[in-house]
Amino acid sequence: MKRIALLILMMFFNSSHANEFKLSNINPSDLVRKGFILHSVTPMEGESSRTMLYTFTNPSTKKIVSCVVELFDISADLHICYDVTQ
Repeated sequence: MKRIALLILMMFFNSSHANEFKLSNINPSDLVRKGFILHSVTPMEGESSRTMLYTFTNPSTKKIVSCVVELFDISADLHICYDVTQ
């Protein structure tokens, strides 16, 4: 839970540090193909009802990745993923 709070704080209050952990060209389905398991889906407070925080874990590598996902009906889903492994 501390890692999720840290991720949210990094994204909204200090985007320069958040960019250090940002994973480019990856989406949640890529993570699943790489062996990650969906751990939790959390609605983001203060955002629209379609903005969620997906947290994935990989048991073999002990990595944790969180993705901010905005779900839309018409266009493709928008997502930004961060490596939050300590």
